[in-house]
Amino acid sequence: MATNAIETAKQENGSRFYLENVIEKNREPSYTEMTKIYDGYDQSWRRTYRKQAEAVKNYIGSQKGYEYSRDKGIMPFIEDIAKTYCGVSVKDRWNPMDIVMIKKKMKNTVEGTIRELTNIDGMTSDANLTLLNAYMREVLEDKVLIGISLKAIKANKKTASVELANMKGDKSARVKIDYIDNSLKLNLTLGKKKNYLFDTGELGFDLKTESGAEIHGQSRNFQYSKARNVVQTDLTPKGKDAGAKLGKVSTVALDKFLDDFGLTRPPSASKHFRIPSVGEWENKHKQYWIDLYDELNRSPFSIDFGETAVYENSKRIGEGFEEVLNKSIEYETENKDRSSAGRFSSKLIGMEWAKIWAQIYKKGKMEEWCRVLYYGAKKEFSSKNGPFMKIF
Repeated sequence: MATNAIETAKQENGSRFYLENVIEKNREPSYTEMTKIYDGYDQSWRRTYRKQAEAVKNYIGSQKGYEYSRDKGIMPFIEDIAKTYCGVSVKDRWNPMDIVMIKKKMKNTVEGTIRELTNIDGMTSDANLTLLNAYMREVLEDKVLIGISLKAIKANKKTASVELANMKGDKSARVKIDYIDNSLKLNLTLGKKKNYLFDTGELGFDLKTESGAEIHGQSRNFQYSKARNVVQTDLTPKGKDAGAKLGKVSTVALDKFLDDFGLTRPPSASKHFRIPSVGEWENKHKQYWIDLYDELNRSPFSIDFGETAVYENSKRIGEGFEEVLNKSIEYETENKDRSSAGRFSSKLIGMEWAKIWAQIYKKGKMEEWCRVLYYGAKKEFSSKNGPFMKIF
């Protein structure tokens, strides 16, 4: 899948072009045509695009006559309306649609209606957003305007799944999400699988839906090559849908929940006053993390730290959190591995997230927290989220 915005744009435009050809022309575009749109197109992407196209066709039936938009057309028009009149600052937090299909004969009507609904004198941006979402639900249901969010499709999954999101104006009909006891894990073993590195930078946990489906979550820096980076929380189903990410949990959803209980989301490692730049560690910085580890170790909420020890060349050379901390500082300062600093700072932020889990557990709010994580990843945590069709 994509690793940056440029690659993402190519892949999504590949979906747009492939869909247009299959639905409107009833033919699969040639390899040459596809590589002009997406230079990374290969047999793997061909299979993915086929599954996406079949999923859309199953939803719209035999209908044709659509215009397919990403970088121009109806999609940027809607994005501009949402930002200008509806108070949307980050599009994906409102609606994660990647491409948009619009009935050509209805395009002028839809655009005109959207303009009218969001440009009424005296209306607030929140009211405009409510009207925009309500209208987009209506035209999505009528298969006139279809915003599509494209997720990874597991290679061995024969057909893609389709789900309409945010089709209700309230929070009814919610799935019950439970935390799987004793699943919170922050492995602090350093260098066992590879010298100078934590196995991963993640704080991991598992959730379960009322139907029994399991979901793995992780909070970590998703770009270890950066010494100090933001930590995000991401959810991925296990079992038959393994690899098909639900997505990264919206910070808006996290912040709203945490603020209600007097808690604060940990800052980015680059802005954390307890995580100095590489080579600038002082005892006061170290003591903060030592104290936090001791606090978490005493917590009644179970946190699995694994083997808190240091290995080099498969030999155990130290144990205890303070030794892990000191060696991590040494490794990142001497640049033993380009990922050492990124994984290290990710683990430290993971410790603060573990403290938040412990505090939520103490407040008896675990069920609500798990729902926030689940619906925050699905971008369905508020009636202000826009409707879309997800293919995964």
